[in-house]
Amino acid sequence: MNRRLVVLSICMAAALAVSCGDDEQGPSGPGTAPETSTLTAVSGSTDAIYLTWTSCGSSDFTEYRIYRSLTTGIQANPDQATIIQIVTSSSDTTLTDSGLGWNTTYYYAVRTMDSEGLSAWSNEASATTPDSGGGGDALTCYEIQGQQASSPYLGQTVSVTGVVTAGADDYTAASGSTYAAITDADGGSWSGLLLYGSGLAGLERGDSVTVTGVVDEYYEMTELKYPISYVVHSTGHSLPEPEDFTSGELSPVLDLEQWEAVFVRVSDVVVTQTGMPHYTWAVDDGSGECYAGTMGDFAYTPSAGNSIVEMTGLLWYSYDFKIQPRDDADIVR
Repeated sequence: MNRRLVVLSICMAAALAVSCGDDEQGPSGPGTAPETSTLTAVSGSTDAIYLTWTSCGSSDFTEYRIYRSLTTGIQANPDQATIIQIVTSSSDTTLTDSGLGWNTTYYYAVRTMDSEGLSAWSNEASATTPDSGGGGDALTCYEIQGQQASSPYLGQTVSVTGVVTAGADDYTAASGSTYAAITDADGGSWSGLLLYGSGLAGLERGDSVTVTGVVDEYYEMTELKYPISYVVHSTGHSLPEPEDFTSGELSPVLDLEQWEAVFVRVSDVVVTQTGMPHYTWAVDDGSGECYAGTMGDFAYTPSAGNSIVEMTGLLWYSYDFKIQPRDDADIVR
């Protein structure tokens, strides 16, 4: 074969191999941009705006660039905006932008980047911080519960006012997670709400607060979860009296949704079972068993046959409804 023809054939084969390779690793054309995220921006009762966006599933994802501006049109003119955060995990899709000005509208956009330097812009989202001092259009626990099993605000970032019935330390020591609870001042059915997240540190019983977070249904229990922040308006408030029940009225076979996250009390009960699944024990006042849990920070170890004069706790759903005493003072013997 002619030497020039051999060389030409080799060059053509090499060119063909390159052109048939992975377009993202060595693109012969423009390549494929990463997936576009959908962005949501919500303000609460504080000088912060809460951002959430859908995750990018592209295999060559490298980072999200979060832009903020005081004027619209970030994608058209990104240089007039500020990059407030660069996020390198595709599954990290929330951000709290705090320390903002009061009564100010902010615009945001997420630019997703890939390893080839290609990018995709999210929609532009905006939110306005409240007037100085906070307050805003906060909801009640009753409104969040919605008088139904699943909250009508599911998945939304909202602000809720209430009085703290369980502080950030009450359920943390035993569970390893930070929980708290608030209630509407007048108590009653549908008046409680569970809170979850490390941002709750410092909350104490009797605090009057406005809490901001995402409404979630976690294993069928309505809660307000991270991103979460709070403003304490005043302290030392009296808590509503716990709702009194017979043990049979709190039977795990009953639908007790309206008392979820409300503090309840049973009296003159006897421990009937211990060492049950899911950190559960049972008591009975003669009307039928109800369950209790071990989430609280108490030293008491229940033993079958123990008499308890009075037991108080948050009505918690975890596989079954059960009373969760906060500490030893909630278990009077």
